[in-house]
Amino acid sequence: MDELFEQLKGLIADKLEVDMEKITLDSRFREDLGADSLDTYELLYAIDSEMGVSVPDERATEFEKVSDALDFIKAEKSK
Repeated sequence: MDELFEQLKGLIADKLEVDMEKITLDSRFREDLGADSLDTYELLYAIDSEMGVSVPDERATEFEKVSDALDFIKAEKSK
């Protein structure tokens, strides 16, 4: 599996306190993983500090699924 995806899964599991096995590309942050707005911002901070990708606050609400966040991270890292 993709190394970035595995790293992102680890951050999500840690910040949202869910099992990594429950996290798929199609997992929805709010509905499937139980994230609220505070969880989302904590996750964005972790992505910034641990993956080196800064996510603007306004983009945070655009991430519905794990794949949305992963696509953004990949795009930022390829710049």
